[in-house]
Amino acid sequence: MLRGVGFKIASTMFFSGMIALVKLSSGAYPIAEIVFFRAFFAILVLFAWLAWLGEFPRALRTKWLSGHLLRSLAGTASLLLSFSSFALLPLADATAIGYAGPLFIVVMAGLLLHERVGPARWAAVALGTGGVLLMLWEHLGAGAETGPRGALGALCAIGNAFAVSIAMIQTRRLMRSENMGAVVFYFQSTGSFFAALIMVAAALWPGAGPVAAFVRAQAWITPAPADWAMLIGAGFLGGIGQIFMTTSYKLADASIIACFEYTSMIWALIFGALFFGEAPTAIVLTGAAIVTFAGIVVVLSERGWVTARLAVSRAR
Repeated sequence: MLRGVGFKIASTMFFSGMIALVKLSSGAYPIAEIVFFRAFFAILVLFAWLAWLGEFPRALRTKWLSGHLLRSLAGTASLLLSFSSFALLPLADATAIGYAGPLFIVVMAGLLLHERVGPARWAAVALGTGGVLLMLWEHLGAGAETGPRGALGALCAIGNAFAVSIAMIQTRRLMRSENMGAVVFYFQSTGSFFAALIMVAAALWPGAGPVAAFVRAQAWITPAPADWAMLIGAGFLGGIGQIFMTTSYKLADASIIACFEYTSMIWALIFGALFFGEAPTAIVLTGAAIVTFAGIVVVLSERGWVTARLAVSRAR
């Protein structure tokens, strides 16, 4: 179990390092280009991992291509919105608002997958929603100091949390019959394809066309020699983080591993302070604490329910 927890904490560190590189790159390069580097080079890491396990290319086979498409489109939307939020907001703020994802998952699991959602989890969702609204008020409320940039970043962060919830719900459905290697491969491939498509469309978009300034801003910019390593590094770190996260769920119960998702806030605070001189406000920290507590309640209530089901099953 401890190895699983270690892999999970390491995965949050790699993902946070990736996000720091994304934030460093976002001022000079289009979000679509950064998404392309993140997705394409993560595929190379995935191939190396599967080859080391002796599962390449067998693990890429699928029986449900349309199911992968839905999960991959949601995941790609999540990358675009997530990277936009980190470009516009402090690392800790965007990370904290993204914690709304598990709360959305609880709601969708109950409505779409017909999973049992007890009173404790509904109460945790209500509490967590209050924490999210508190953090959003920092950027969207009357007199918000961050202005339009912060408001757009907050909307991207909450949109990312919603897209993540769709992706995770679909991942649950896929994992009933699909290999994790296939799930990751089709997601990264879709992300690479659509990011490239956006850049091609931006390059061909007429200057007099609608929203030309916005669209053409996503056209490819050849990285400076020193920036290639930073952009490719974001992909490698994301790929390694994905592998570590997957490994953690193989080594320990999901209900235990999920509790350590919130260690990403620690890395966000460290990287934000070291590289960007950021310090979250008391409101954001309070909201993050509320959402973290609500998320842990959801995880622990799930753990209790699973344990109870196993006990009943064994009694029979």
